[in-house]
Amino acid sequence: MIRNIINISGVSLVLVILGMLLSFSVSNNLQTACTNFEVSVSSRSGNYFMYPDDFREMVIKHLDKIEGSNLKPEKLQVVHGLIHDVPFVEQANIYRTINNELRADIRLRDPLMRLVNRHDRSYYVDTRGYMFPLSGTHTARVMIVSGHVEAAYEAGKNIRTLGGEKDQKRPDAMHDLFLLATYIHDDPFWRAFIDHITVLENGKFEMIPKNGAHIIEFGYADNIAEKFNKLRFFYINGLPEIGWHYYNRINLEFNQQVICSK
Repeated sequence: MIRNIINISGVSLVLVILGMLLSFSVSNNLQTACTNFEVSVSSRSGNYFMYPDDFREMVIKHLDKIEGSNLKPEKLQVVHGLIHDVPFVEQANIYRTINNELRADIRLRDPLMRLVNRHDRSYYVDTRGYMFPLSGTHTARVMIVSGHVEAAYEAGKNIRTLGGEKDQKRPDAMHDLFLLATYIHDDPFWRAFIDHITVLENGKFEMIPKNGAHIIEFGYADNIAEKFNKLRFFYINGLPEIGWHYYNRINLEFNQQVICSK
């Protein structure tokens, strides 16, 4: 019984000592000057709207000094807010290392399309549906979307939740646009082939291939895979025999049919 009490007391004493050492280590770390500010930036799509030096300069300009200053929690919070407020940033992890370095691991947004609204204002929409602005230093090579789109740019807005535009008869046109653009983006063949999507007043869609040979009348964004499959079949088995520029319009709206017109 006495031995058990001694063992428990010994364990408790060790825990208390470890807690004191940890508390001292944290306190000491907060009072130690930052030795280095390291920023890494990644992009799954290769679209670098900002680089590590851009983020470093932005933070240092706001805080005046990082390296050589104490890394107090309030300063880390300011750095966290500055980086997360950048509209090109999808995710960022800001932390202090055991060597008292400040690190910021940043992942940029992946653009899905560039949307041009009816007022000729442009912005990007990322692969999750969020709007973000154009960059003055980098232009992403993505699909252009234009036509009857009223939505203005607003930071943090997601086009999947917008509902229908006031001048469109289809209430979920913007959500449909996101589904259509995502399907094209996720298929290497169509991503390399489709250059432009037009939103019509009734909520239907038209597309223009990169070779500009004709207009694809897609209709509403229903049966997306089926429509693209029959278009691919037509491209492989029918169009090469008569030439890409033979028809002006290709209609995919009718079930199991591809209707062409000059």
